[in-house]
Amino acid sequence: MKNFVKIIKSSKILFPVLVTSIFLGVFLFYYIPYIMEEGLVKNIVRHSKNAVERLQMEREYYTLSVVRDVKKFAPQLKFDYNHEGVDGKLPFPTTTIHDLSRMYSKRSDVKFSLYSEYPFLNRKDRVLTPFQKEALKKVKENGGLYYKKDIVDGKPVLRVAVADYMVQQACVDCHNSHKLKNWPSDKWKLGDMRGVLEITTPMDSAMAEMYTSRNRVLLASLLIMLLLFVYYSYLLLKRESQLNMEKEELSEDLKDLSAHFDKYVIASKTDLNGIITYASERFCRISGYKKEEIVGKTHAIVRHPDTPKEVYEKMWERISNDKTWAGELKNKKKHGGYYWVKAVVMPLFDHRGQKVGYTSIRHDITDKKKIEELNKTLEKRVAEEVAKNREKEKQMLHQSRLAQMGEMISMIAHQWRQPLAAISSSSLAIGLKAKLGKLDKDTAIELSTKISDYSQHLSKTIDDFREFFKPNKGVEETTYESLVESALSIMEVSLKNKNIETKLHFECKATLLTYPNELKQVILNLLKNAEDALVERDIKNPLIEVKSYMEGDNAVLEVKDNAGGVPDNIIDKIFDPYFSTKTEKNGTGLGLYMSKIIIEEHCKGKLEVKNGPQGAIFRIVIKVEP
Repeated sequence: MKNFVKIIKSSKILFPVLVTSIFLGVFLFYYIPYIMEEGLVKNIVRHSKNAVERLQMEREYYTLSVVRDVKKFAPQLKFDYNHEGVDGKLPFPTTTIHDLSRMYSKRSDVKFSLYSEYPFLNRKDRVLTPFQKEALKKVKENGGLYYKKDIVDGKPVLRVAVADYMVQQACVDCHNSHKLKNWPSDKWKLGDMRGVLEITTPMDSAMAEMYTSRNRVLLASLLIMLLLFVYYSYLLLKRESQLNMEKEELSEDLKDLSAHFDKYVIASKTDLNGIITYASERFCRISGYKKEEIVGKTHAIVRHPDTPKEVYEKMWERISNDKTWAGELKNKKKHGGYYWVKAVVMPLFDHRGQKVGYTSIRHDITDKKKIEELNKTLEKRVAEEVAKNREKEKQMLHQSRLAQMGEMISMIAHQWRQPLAAISSSSLAIGLKAKLGKLDKDTAIELSTKISDYSQHLSKTIDDFREFFKPNKGVEETTYESLVESALSIMEVSLKNKNIETKLHFECKATLLTYPNELKQVILNLLKNAEDALVERDIKNPLIEVKSYMEGDNAVLEVKDNAGGVPDNIIDKIFDPYFSTKTEKNGTGLGLYMSKIIIEEHCKGKLEVKNGPQGAIFRIVIKVEP
């Protein structure tokens, strides 16, 4: 037993648990009666208010029903406070309350009483007790209710006083005109407090039961707490024994950990002046110094000149203000060379909370820094290659545009032949008629008008050509329909000369915010590729069909032909640079490659190809901005 007590006193867990259990037991011993008594008082007050309400309802019934009926059907009966045993006399309504109070008081331990500051003359000799005077005052202050614990006949009771108000006009009239009144005739009005109904309830038996319940609950609680204490004491003692064993093992592990820490972690400690008091084996090994060469010195011994002085100034500013500093440092080695560390430096405090120095833990990041340097070199090389590729892409785009320009010049030449021939024919007719003297006014006007029309057509062709190759300075609003019509105006003569039919279906009316001339170049390239495929394969009834439609939030333009499609073994390669499907070897292989770049990188859309039932289908998909 002595050993058990000794263990409890020395235990950091059991002793606080025991003290807490004792304190909890004492607390429950006093707190349980308190809350039970509080509940008892509230219960008594509630029942007392209900009892008063019943008495008031009985008086109200007596006043409104019994008194009224007696006055109506038995006017010979009189109402008097002295009615017992007197023929022809009935009690006043207030007298009924007094009578009922006496009756209730005789039949139970609960006592009822009615009193007022203004008694009738028949009760003028009544002397109010100190509590009754106090109750008449307090009910007015507390909204009609006052209760207090008291001692009556040596026993504890709860006295509950409830205000009695004038709630019927008949009561007001009776009290203002009664022959036994002891106040002015206009003293009372509706809502006035007439007096107090007091109910005195004994609390001794209830409190005795309460203390008995308290003792039972407390005894059960203490028994459970004792069992739990013994059980957990056993568990804790067993665990404490295990912890002691683990502590010894941990002590050995800490020794090993300390040795590993010293061997593998770059660490050091200094005093408040920055003089090194401890240096780990790893610190010595990486710096090239012996421990005795480092201890007693400052960290300036490994400071590399590449590290700015401001870095160390900021470090000292933070740690001097009891804050932690973290950062990367370049340190020098004893025999030349350098190494990089990620360092954390923080203040060092003793067990009293006094700052005694600083400690630093560092991590070797030399390889990481070398990789960063390599990455910077690689980034520079990648940037150079990207720049070269962009320049190459510009050249390829230029080649593509030159190739398209050549094709367009050829198409424009076809368009110019007929107007030029007509202009030449008209001018010859004018000259011949003039020489023969047969050039009349109407003929001259007619021929000159034709020459003017042909000239305007040639001028418009030049404008279309120039507009097509004019670079976009920024995005503009346009539609698929206007772009296709502009491209077809350039190819119109070429397509007619080759008997190629074109069908247009424009279901998409959405406005696109893009680069119109670049997008027009792609459309023209797709139309020219379709024309070349139809001519090369000598297709009967050649057809190019262009249609637009909406697909969700995307505007889609399809260009398809009936030339038989792209062979399956090369369909995945047609967007590669310098890859051409034209058997005459007159293609640059850049048209579709640059078209894909324009659509996907400049216009932020997609250029797709697939084979349909009759031929290739190229799709331009561009999202419509809301």
